[in-house]
Order: sequence, then C-alpha cells, then structure tokens
Amino acid sequence: MQSVGSVKAVGIIVVSAVILGCSPKLDWRTVNTERLGYSALFPEKPKQAQRTLPYAGLELQQTLEVVQIDDVIMSITTIAVPSSINAQVDALLEQVQKAILQSANAVQTPPIKRPSQYLIAGPGRSKGLAEDYLFEVQNPSGKRWMRVRWIMRPDGEGGSRIYQQSLLILAPANAKAFQSELTAEKWDPFFDEFRVQ
Repeated sequence: MQSVGSVKAVGIIVVSAVILGCSPKLDWRTVNTERLGYSALFPEKPKQAQRTLPYAGLELQQTLEVVQIDDVIMSITTIAVPSSINAQVDALLEQVQKAILQSANAVQTPPIKRPSQYLIAGPGRSKGLAEDYLFEVQNPSGKRWMRVRWIMRPDGEGGSRIYQQSLLILAPANAKAFQSELTAEKWDPFFDEFRVQ
C-alpha cells in the first residue's frame, strides 16, 4: 500500500499558502458543489484548487475549496475514492488523518476530540455522526489553532468520498486556551450546515 505523505498538501501546507484575498466580515452564503456531493456555507465565494493524491498505484482526485478571512482559513477538501479500491477506504482515511496530525506536529500533544454531526440531504435534517479534532499547530512562523472534521460517504457508484472540513486560526501570541475559540458560535454555520448527498 502506497504512503499518503503527500496528503499534507491537503491540510496545513495548502491552506496556509497565500492564495486568497481577505475580507473584514463573515457574510455566509450557500455553496453547492454537486459533482463533489455536498453543499456548505462559506463566508465568501471560495477559491478552488485541484491536485492528485498517489495511493495504491492510482492518482486519486482531490478538490479543495478554501476561503481566508483575515487570520482565519476555512476549507473543505474532497478525496474521490474509486470503486476499484473502495475496500481500502478506511485505511486511506486513517493515513490521511495521521498525515495531517504529523504535519501539524500534533502527535506529541494529542488533539482534543469532540463528538459532532453533519447533515444528510433529503427531507428533514437527518444527521450523521462524526468527530472533531482540535489542536495547536506547531509552526515556526507563529502559533496556529486547527479544527478538523473528517466524513466518509459512498458516492453512489461503488466508490467513496472523504471530506475534510478545516478551520485554521492564527492565534494571538499570548493565547493559551484554544478549545473555546475553535468551537465559538461564529463558526457554527461552516460546520453545522455542511450537507452531504
């Protein structure tokens, strides 16, 4: 099985890149991404980037939608897993999670885990269960805080999609507690209104 070390580009490295402008406020709007099987609320129109992830002899398609508001970056990454390797999707997700936590140097200080939910398309507000990871990013350029949620769903064609919702915040130099900021009510629209097919 091939390593997914290059998946770091999905997390810290990609979302930390300077690819976006800034806006002074949160002006939530729905972004429908039908081909990726989800809709979400972003505070402005997201930029989109695509790349491939080598895994099991294949090049898996990754799509990143990302917005930066001042010192905050919100992103959703989708990894398309074809039916030919769908039996390995759990192992792939585990490696993606491990790669993100290692790239954040979050292994020595384990992340705080919080139960969470996401919406499922259809009548009413059906929900699936997930888990949020909260941790500090050890970075020479300054302290950052990160909240990540991973969701895995079938794509309707025998394959799967892995979604990664990320919130990355540049922390004040004197800040100590990060859990309250990462779970602040102002970020609820981004996390609570994520809806998968």
